[in-house]
Amino acid sequence: MRLERLRLLLPPLLTLLFGISEASHPCDQISGSYNDWSSNAISKEVVVVGGGIAGLAAMKTFMENQVPNAVLLEAQDYLGGRVKTHREGSILVEDGAEWINGGSSNRLYGLAQSLGFLTQPLQTSDYDWRTKTSEGDDANAAGYDVANEVFNECEEDSVKINYRETGYGQCYLDRFPNWYDNGLTSPDEKAAWENYLHMWVLKDTGTNTWMDVSGRDADHFTDWGEDKWNQWSQGFDALTNHLKSSIPQNNIKTSTPVCKIFWDSDPVGKVLVVTATQEAYLADYVLVTASVGHLKDRHFQLFDPPLPSNYQNNLNNIELGVADKVQLGWQEPWWDTTQKKPLNLHIIFKNFNLPAEQSWLYGIMEFLSIHQQTNMLQAFVTGDKARQMENMSSEEVKEHLLSHLRRVTGQDVPEPTLFRRTQWEKNVWMKGSYNSYIPVTGDAAGLTSREPLAKPISNSQGVKVIHWAGEHTSNTRYGTVDGAMDSGETAAFAIIDDMDTYY
Repeated sequence: MRLERLRLLLPPLLTLLFGISEASHPCDQISGSYNDWSSNAISKEVVVVGGGIAGLAAMKTFMENQVPNAVLLEAQDYLGGRVKTHREGSILVEDGAEWINGGSSNRLYGLAQSLGFLTQPLQTSDYDWRTKTSEGDDANAAGYDVANEVFNECEEDSVKINYRETGYGQCYLDRFPNWYDNGLTSPDEKAAWENYLHMWVLKDTGTNTWMDVSGRDADHFTDWGEDKWNQWSQGFDALTNHLKSSIPQNNIKTSTPVCKIFWDSDPVGKVLVVTATQEAYLADYVLVTASVGHLKDRHFQLFDPPLPSNYQNNLNNIELGVADKVQLGWQEPWWDTTQKKPLNLHIIFKNFNLPAEQSWLYGIMEFLSIHQQTNMLQAFVTGDKARQMENMSSEEVKEHLLSHLRRVTGQDVPEPTLFRRTQWEKNVWMKGSYNSYIPVTGDAAGLTSREPLAKPISNSQGVKVIHWAGEHTSNTRYGTVDGAMDSGETAAFAIIDDMDTYY
């Protein structure tokens, strides 16, 4: 507790002594006391905190199981969380989730198919497929084959189990030299293709290095085989709309951040939830589906009393990676003006001689045409490279990308008609994106699975009043939309079972 008091005192001390101040959080502006808020509170059976896929799936479950006195409170002005589709004219891009991971084994595959929104992927031969160095030379494409073989081998459960006590990246480091040294590609490019594989793994994890992720955590993930790159033809928010359609409009409130949760202060065991808009709800149960990045950042301010120390420790021992996207669009594909094929451009770095301000580009290992739109390109940027990019101006980011593409392709890349980049780390309600992970240090500290993060918290009367959902609570499908959806449904049914027990 001493460390927490110091953490809370540090910002005002910095402001007083050095004129340094933190950006104000929307919840720092609320005023009032517990008695003020509770006296005007609206009674609810359940308050769902967060309108991402987990929260929407939970609300849909409540509505379909005779729990109508529930409300969903979403901090942002849209629903879906890390499912966020952007439309601009005929252009459709995804800021967050994009693919139905695992193909037909994923329940979302069948759902998208039943709704008439399932796309079938293009064949490799349909792409303008290139491997280049960052200086614009042709790279030996056999290096990609090596990286692909090693990536797929380390995804197998029978392999991952051998790295339960070490960083997941050790699997790649062990196997890459053996594949590469079998003469499959040119020796002078070996380090460059190993770095490419490293970036590939980081695109999946959002971490700074492939040695961050606990091999045990990676082993828990259920892999349904190689992704088939199926997408939602009308945007991933078709799933958001599908879930929302079962929920009465009055049961959802957007632009309503939850700022305080008093979970053990009421004499009859209710939970008081206070929002930034000064609304208050007195609920039997609260289901928290917020991003684990937001929870790590704000749980001391959010919960009163503080969460139990064991749960705080669990939050300290899990991380949320960051995987941002940069997206560019043109009227016509400049890379292939004849056949107008979509582009699949793979880049390796044999030299790391970019200007310091452009060093974030080292995090990009490919540019890919997206949503079968041949005039669009997209790249992922992860970890510290993403944070560096997020803190630059949009104009700087765009100019860096254009100069990089011109250098790599040797072509005259025109100014794009569309440019976008995500900033998930800067979003105070997310503080990251895509994939939570248990680092090696978290595993060593005792968090060996996600199950403790999904365990409800009981008040002093023994009632499980705080429940949890979200991708970070899924032990086998974390970092996926289907995992988030399943967690919301599971938590909702657990609350319904508790209602039958106590009421």
